[in-house]
Amino acid sequence: MNRTLEVIFRRPLSLLALLILLPVVGVAVAYMLPRSYESSASLWALQRYVIIGATGPETDLTSTPAETQATALTELLQARSFALAVANATSLPSTLDPSVQADPQERDDALYTEISTKVKVSGNGYNLFVITYDNKNPVIAQQVVAAVIKNYGEQSQGFTIVEGQLLLESYQTQLVKAKQDATAATNAEAKYIAQHPQESQAELVNDPQYAFLHAQTQQAQATLQNIQTEIATVNQEISTAGNGQSLFKILDAPIVPQKPLSRVKTLLFGGGIGLGVALAACVLYILIAIRRDRTVYTANELRNVAPLPVVLQLPLLRPTATSLLFQVPTAFDQLLGPAEDIDTFYLES
Repeated sequence: MNRTLEVIFRRPLSLLALLILLPVVGVAVAYMLPRSYESSASLWALQRYVIIGATGPETDLTSTPAETQATALTELLQARSFALAVANATSLPSTLDPSVQADPQERDDALYTEISTKVKVSGNGYNLFVITYDNKNPVIAQQVVAAVIKNYGEQSQGFTIVEGQLLLESYQTQLVKAKQDATAATNAEAKYIAQHPQESQAELVNDPQYAFLHAQTQQAQATLQNIQTEIATVNQEISTAGNGQSLFKILDAPIVPQKPLSRVKTLLFGGGIGLGVALAACVLYILIAIRRDRTVYTANELRNVAPLPVVLQLPLLRPTATSLLFQVPTAFDQLLGPAEDIDTFYLES
């Protein structure tokens, strides 16, 4: 601890210069960055976002219609195909570095990262949700927001229909097996009746073997009927989703922004980064100075340096007392002052 304080108080100006200079540099760098322009659009959710699942139309009933659509759009923006469809519908690819545009994979990666990370969707009310995006080019900012709205309107219900069609294919496979089971159970029951012509209907009812076969037939027919009902329901839901009913209405269409975003956040961010780097540099500077400090501060440290006994240790004196001590040795007691000023004064053999 003594060494740390010694390093800090011996070099206060150097440490203070780091703490001031680096944040100033961070703010200056942030100030020199190009300004960004933000475009936004307000949309009114006409209904909850619904998908066709195994139990029918599924949605989050604990969230507002705006939140369900904002969540769905946010997830779509994380889909590579959706993000690239949005980016390619704008002039955003032309802003990339020529070396990036020359490599298709690198180009798609850059576009996907830009759209998936910078387009923000938030629910601002029960039905209202907002889409925002910022770019150095105000025209591109407006184009991206418009492309997000257009692709969301076209593809959102398409995904619902695709999910319904996949579910329908699964039901169709189950239907084939259910028909086979129902036919086999019906044939087994009919065969048993044909093999026992002497038994009346009342006797067959009391026959355990026939009762088992009849129960299997009824169960197989019920399963078949349930699957047929589910298929009819899914077909109806797919038809409803594909009738062109819109999920939202555009209240405020995106426009080309005329004023750039405020620099306050950018400057604070740059200054914060500079301050963090300055603190790290100060800590590193102090650690290096401590490691290079070979000063002996205590008797224990002296013993580690030289294997000699400590014979005399002077007390902690005031500067005036220290200067007078060697001028008037005979007045030793008077110069030392009160007894509490003396830390230690001892002989060690």
